[in-house]
Amino acid sequence: MKKNWKTGVKYLVLFGMCFLGGRTVAARQAEPVSGEKRGELAILIDDFGYCGEGTEEMLALEIPFTAAVMPFSSCTEADVEAVRQAGKEIFIHMPMESLTGKREWVGEKGIFREMSEAEIKERVNEAFSILPDAVGLNNHMGSAIMEDRTALSAVMDILKERNALFVDSMTTPNSLGKTIAREKGVTFLGRDVFLDSTDSLEVVKSNLRKAAEVALEKGEALAIGHVGPEGGEVTARAIKELIPELEQAGIVFVKVSALAK
Repeated sequence: MKKNWKTGVKYLVLFGMCFLGGRTVAARQAEPVSGEKRGELAILIDDFGYCGEGTEEMLALEIPFTAAVMPFSSCTEADVEAVRQAGKEIFIHMPMESLTGKREWVGEKGIFREMSEAEIKERVNEAFSILPDAVGLNNHMGSAIMEDRTALSAVMDILKERNALFVDSMTTPNSLGKTIAREKGVTFLGRDVFLDSTDSLEVVKSNLRKAAEVALEKGEALAIGHVGPEGGEVTARAIKELIPELEQAGIVFVKVSALAK
């Protein structure tokens, strides 16, 4: 069956501090060859905001996906403008305290357990002031916060006020994300598969196929990948090369918000 493509307009995007220009292509909504939608796969790409490797290649992908942008990083402004120009959906990739990681990995403007509820709410609102078109938020690191009822409840209060989604990156098996989101009336989605943290193209492809299997079995799936050293060009290449195969199998690529039914 003939695939439906939206014709893209090629133009230069200024990447400011990072690099001058990347070709972007308008996202398409593909249909499976069978003509019946069998499985929706949403890909959330973390770590925009650092001008990381693979940023340009990822934004050139001709499928819908959601870009999770670090709100307080050196390249936040440049990267988010590139994301907007590419027509990708935006999430806040909120830095949060980890149980094991170094504090500097979170950054000065992360969310930490010693903060008051008012301070946490102020920090989340600040992130939304920087990324006002973000439709949701997911945690960067954050295993400590995801297990802390008081801190996580403060985050969820702001998401509820802003009618924003929450995606749990599932950095701890003891996450309270789903429980507290339900209590607060926040739409919750959980990560099914991590795509990368490897420089092996075949490993990323294998993980992407696993995500597709989940989508075909459950009707939908959410996979998380990265730009920068955790994924970058390898992840972008793996996704690009597998698009025809997965669409042939019945996968429809969607934005994360499309799973919020």
